[in-house]
Amino acid sequence: MSLLPILTINLLDIKIPANSGLMTAFLNGMCDVAFENRELFESEGIPADIFHNDKIAYSGIQFTNYRGAASITAVGQTEVRALEMWYDIFQKSIGNQEQNTLMIREQFAGRLTKEYLDYKACSLLLKREVGYEIEHLQNQFAIYDRMEKYLYGNIKAFMVRVAGMEIGDRDFISVKVHRFKRLGLQPTFHGGKLPAFDIYFSTNITLPHTLRLGQAVSLGYGNVVHID
Repeated sequence: MSLLPILTINLLDIKIPANSGLMTAFLNGMCDVAFENRELFESEGIPADIFHNDKIAYSGIQFTNYRGAASITAVGQTEVRALEMWYDIFQKSIGNQEQNTLMIREQFAGRLTKEYLDYKACSLLLKREVGYEIEHLQNQFAIYDRMEKYLYGNIKAFMVRVAGMEIGDRDFISVKVHRFKRLGLQPTFHGGKLPAFDIYFSTNITLPHTLRLGQAVSLGYGNVVHID
């Protein structure tokens, strides 16, 4: 499989409180820039709605908060190029002033492992129907089983559809949930709310250091942290 490029740009001078309406407003502004420069983006084969489109299976442009400042991640070749173009337009719009900016590039190739690797999914949002199902399950085993199936589906979809990994009939992805914490309902892009959880889990597949799973990843939910 080819390497999956991932680019994160931390705009350290642009302060954005976490879980605030300003995050949605900033992402909306990024969408507007792309549409205002539609011809430029489409000349490179990039759709103008790449920064947010409900029909996209996995939001490859993700906006979040890093040390109290704006942070944007692009996952995938087209998405990385779109973010680079947006950043160039952003720089020109402020007169190319010096900014405290941190850029992080990653090249990822997934692989199955013989041992389980430990991760934590932070503020992972579940689909409304899955959250409802979990709330009405009667025992912990059933809850853990449902969470494992949800994580498995998200991980496999990312690895196959986004990272381009080929998984054969003899390849087996396994996910084990160890513990979780309910975080209540969290706001999504369109003003709705979905159930959020911190979930500690293990799986036998490598995951990129910059990965988000679940719903509303465009607003930074579902960040997966590697646990040594």
